[in-house]
Amino acid sequence: MAIIAVSDLHLGFDASDKAAFIRFLRKLQSDPSVTDLVFLGDIVDMWRRDSSGVFLANHDVLDLIIELQKKMRVYYVAGNHDFHVRKLQGQGYPINFLKDLTLQQNGVNCRFVHGWEFDEMQREHFMESLCHSMSDQKGERDTNIWAALGRYDSDLSRFFSIIDRGRKRRIAKLLQLGPEERLIENLKGVERKARSTVQPNEVLVFGHTHRPFVNKAENLANTGSWVTTAPIHNTYVRIEGGKPRLFVFEGAEITERADI
Repeated sequence: MAIIAVSDLHLGFDASDKAAFIRFLRKLQSDPSVTDLVFLGDIVDMWRRDSSGVFLANHDVLDLIIELQKKMRVYYVAGNHDFHVRKLQGQGYPINFLKDLTLQQNGVNCRFVHGWEFDEMQREHFMESLCHSMSDQKGERDTNIWAALGRYDSDLSRFFSIIDRGRKRRIAKLLQLGPEERLIENLKGVERKARSTVQPNEVLVFGHTHRPFVNKAENLANTGSWVTTAPIHNTYVRIEGGKPRLFVFEGAEITERADI
C-alpha cells in the first residue's frame, strides 16, 4: 500500500505544467496500490490569481481530485500560496483542507507539512492577506503586496530588525519570486530547519522549496514542484513500508530518482 505526496503545482501561474499533472492524476486512477494521496500545498496560486478565478479556470483538475476520492483517501495541506483554503474546511467542500497531516504506515509516522514553516520570510497573516488581495494585473499585485506589508509592520519589525520603505519594497519583490530564486542563498537553512524537526520513528515530507530530494538516512523528503522554471520538476514522493522514494513524471512515464 502506498502514500503519494505531491505539491507546488501553482495553478494560475504560466509556468505550471497543468497538462502533465492531469495525465499524472489519471495514471493514479489506475494504480490500485495507492491508498492515500496528499496534496502538499500551493496546488493553486492565490498570490498570482484571484481565488475565485483560479478555481473556475482549473475546475477540470478539481473534478479529477474529487473523482480520485472514490478510490483513495485524499488530503489537501495548505501552502503559503493557497493558505486561504484552510478557511474552507468544514464548510461542505468535498476535500479535507488541513494545516498539516500525519499518517501511519507500517508503524512509522509519516508527517506532511508544506514547508513554509521553515522559511523565515513567511507569516500566516501575510499569506492569508496575499491570498485575498491578488489580481491578474502585475501593477495591482505589487500594490497589494506593499499594502499587506504596511498592515503588518509591527509584526515584521519583531522579525526583521528595521523595516523601512526600501526594505519593504525589496521584500515585496522577493515575495513574488519563485523559491528556486528567492531561497537560493538560504535553501540549506530551510532544509536544516526541516531536518531539525524530524522525530524518532518519523518520516517528514515537505515541499515549498521546489527542490526535490529524498534522504532516506535522515527520513526527510521534499516533493519538488510542477513548475517548468524549476531545474527538476514534475516530481512526487511515494511512501511504501514507511520508506520515501522520489519519482519524476516525464510525459507518461515514471522514473525513480536516487537520493539527492
